[in-house]
Amino acid sequence: MYSRVLVFMLLASVAVFAQGGLFTSPEEVMKVCSQKNPPPCATPPHVIEAPDPDYSKEARKKKIQGTTVLWLTVGTDGHAHNIRVARAIGYGLDAEAIKAVSHWKFTPSTSNGIPVPVQINVEINFRLFK
Repeated sequence: MYSRVLVFMLLASVAVFAQGGLFTSPEEVMKVCSQKNPPPCATPPHVIEAPDPDYSKEARKKKIQGTTVLWLTVGTDGHAHNIRVARAIGYGLDAEAIKAVSHWKFTPSTSNGIPVPVQINVEINFRLFK
């Protein structure tokens, strides 16, 4: 039996950060531009390199499958920062997801043409295939 990891990125919400740190008030949070969210808003970050996470030995042995959701900041440098688990699977898969996403590279979000850090949710789907 071999495993394959399916990775999907979900931009559930985007929060823009100030240059010096996190915005703290809700009125300072920006969203990704869309028909429902006109400017001011930020463009979404785009994944340009996304290595798949490994399957943990424990999860493979117990045939665990599922989705973990990570909450992270995509910085102006295009790297993931402050990665946290929003919805866990356990069995070592959450740690493997964090390890993989820490190596992802993004095209940063922009607001008025200026790169800005944003918060996003990322879904990592773990599936075993025969």
